[in-house]
Amino acid sequence: MSSEVLNTKLFDAKGKEKGVIALSPTVFASPIKSELIHTAVRWQRAKKRAGTHDVLTRSEMKGGKKKPFKQKGTGNARAGSSVSPLMVGGAVVHGPAPRSYEFRLSKKMKSGALTSAFAVKVAQDGILVVEGMNGSTGKTKEATALLKSLGITGQKTVVIVPNEGTAERINFALSFRNIPGVTVTPVSGVNVYDLINCNKVVCVSAALAELEARVGKAAE
Repeated sequence: MSSEVLNTKLFDAKGKEKGVIALSPTVFASPIKSELIHTAVRWQRAKKRAGTHDVLTRSEMKGGKKKPFKQKGTGNARAGSSVSPLMVGGAVVHGPAPRSYEFRLSKKMKSGALTSAFAVKVAQDGILVVEGMNGSTGKTKEATALLKSLGITGQKTVVIVPNEGTAERINFALSFRNIPGVTVTPVSGVNVYDLINCNKVVCVSAALAELEARVGKAAE
């Protein structure tokens, strides 16, 4: 794990650059392990699968007890049931059945994948920190103006906000709700798939300490 000092750009609530802010090496400078990221993404996507696919087997279909046609003289192969898998409209053999696609992922693997995902974003210069959420009224034009000032209009973006649901945070999050490609998530909801699937990560400075506490503690 690297001990170098990491910095990223710091912006005010209007998107004006103010300088730089230090990032925790524990969270943002871990070795990039692509296999862990891949496994974590598969784990997340597998948990979202409904697994409700189903087909009717021979025992579940109605009818089929009567012989569909006589044994001899038709020129057809003999058949004993109209629901046989060999018949058109018949049952399905070894078809899909309802199941869960979930599999276990250890805490160590989850934290390793998360720190690797953040390291990827740092390497891509994809992490920006906004100083605060002051004065937000929840209007979309405010969020649009902020993204424009940050130079990330039209890009897939993850906005990380503090966990505490204050009125200020709620209004700040609401201002992004109608912007395509922008996902707002609290620190507790930060995940590997969202990080890898976006171009930029915008983190509120108040959420940065919570993020470093959450991810850094798990990575130790």
